[in-house]
Amino acid sequence: MHQHVSTDVGRSPDFETVPERNIRLTGQQINGWFIARYICALIGIYVALVTPASVTIAIRVGQLDPEGKATSFALVSSLGAAAALFSNPIFGAFSDRSKSRWGQRRPFIIGGILVGSLAVIGIGFAPTIAMVAIGWAVAQGGFNAALASVVAILPERVPDKLRGRVSGFMGMSAQVGVVGGTYLTQLVGTGGAGMFAVPVLLGLAMALPFILFFREFPRTRDEVLPINFAGLLGALWINPFQHRDFGLVWMGRFLAWTSLYLLTTYKTYYLIDHLGYTTGTVAPILTTAMFVLAIAVVISSIGGGWLSDRVGKRKPFVILASIFFMIAMGVVAYSTTVEGFLIGIAIAGLGNGLYFGVDYALVSEVLPDRHESAGKGMGVFNLSSTIPQTLAPLLAPLLLMIGADGGSGNYTSLYLCAAAIAAASALFILFIRGSK
Repeated sequence: MHQHVSTDVGRSPDFETVPERNIRLTGQQINGWFIARYICALIGIYVALVTPASVTIAIRVGQLDPEGKATSFALVSSLGAAAALFSNPIFGAFSDRSKSRWGQRRPFIIGGILVGSLAVIGIGFAPTIAMVAIGWAVAQGGFNAALASVVAILPERVPDKLRGRVSGFMGMSAQVGVVGGTYLTQLVGTGGAGMFAVPVLLGLAMALPFILFFREFPRTRDEVLPINFAGLLGALWINPFQHRDFGLVWMGRFLAWTSLYLLTTYKTYYLIDHLGYTTGTVAPILTTAMFVLAIAVVISSIGGGWLSDRVGKRKPFVILASIFFMIAMGVVAYSTTVEGFLIGIAIAGLGNGLYFGVDYALVSEVLPDRHESAGKGMGVFNLSSTIPQTLAPLLAPLLLMIGADGGSGNYTSLYLCAAAIAAASALFILFIRGSK
C-alpha cells in the first residue's frame, strides 16, 4: 500500500494535476459539500482570530489603558502580527514535511486552533497590557499555523476550473467571520471575558466538520523534504527575482492589505476621536460597519470569483478592486458624519471582496513548486497580509501627525495616504505575465 502511494506521489505533475492526484489517492471528491465544509472551517478560524483583532482587543486595551490606548494598542497589535509573520510560513513548511499518520495538514489545523483559542480566552482575564500582548502573540501564532495548512488545501485539492469560485468564497470568509464575531460581542457585552470566549468556541465548532471528514494519506520519509534549520529559514522566503510573477502578486497584495489595515485597525479610534463616540457607545456602530462591510464583501467576492472563472481572467478584477480602495479611503478621509464613514466602509468592502476574492486564484496560477511545497508557498504569500498587521499600527501614528492640530491626530491625512498605497498596489498587478 505504501509502495503504491509513494510511486504515485512521486509522479511528475505533467501526467496529472496535483488536485487530480490527491483526489485519486484519497478518494475524496471536491464537490459542493467539501467546499461548504472547507469555507465554513475558514470562516470559523476568522471568527476566532479577526474578532479580537478588529474589535475586542481594542476595547480591552481601552479599558486597561484609556489614556495611552493608541500606543498600547500599537504594541499589542505589532507583537501579535510579528508572531503571525513567523508562524504562518514556518508551520506551513512543517506541514509540508509532516509524516504523521493523521496526514499533513490536519494535525496543524487542530493544534493551531486549540492553542489560539486558549490564548484568546486567556486575554479576557489578562490584568495588564503586557499579558494581553503575550496572549495575543500566542493566539496569532496558533491560528496562523492553522491558516497556513487550511489555505494550502486550495492549490492541492481544488481543480483549476473551480478556483475562482472557491477563491471568491475564501475572500469573503474573513469579513463574514468578523461580522459574526462582532454580533456575538454585542450579544455577550464588552464587560467580561465572554467577548473573547464565545467567538473562539463558535469558531471551533464551525471548523470541526471539515476536520472530521477531511481525508489525507500518510507520507513516507522518501516523499517529503527533511526538517532542518536551513529549510525552516527558507520557508520565510521565495526569491521574487527568480519567481517574478509571484513577487508581483505578493507586493500588490501587501500594499492592498496595508491600505485596508490603515482603515480597519484604527476605525475604533477614528469613531472615538474623530466622531465623538466612547468605548461604551462605539460597539453598535462597529457592528453596523462590520455588517455593511460584510454585505459588500460577500457580493463582490463571490460575484467576482465566479465571473473571473467565466471570463478566464484575474488581473482586471484586482486592478478594479484597487480603484474601489482609493475611492473608499477618500470618502472616509473627508467624512464628518457616521453616514459618510459607513458609505466609505461599503465601497471599501466592494474593493476588499473583489480583490481578495480573486487573488487566491491568481497566486495559485503562479505559485512556485506547488506540487511539493504548497504549505510553504501559501505561507509566504500570506506574509503579504500579516506584515501589514505589523506595519499599519507603526505607520498610522506617523501619518496621523501630518497636519495634526490636536492630540487625536489627523485622520484625513491617514486615509489619503491609504488611498495612495491602494493605487500603488494596482501597478504591480499590471506587470504579471503568467496570468491574464
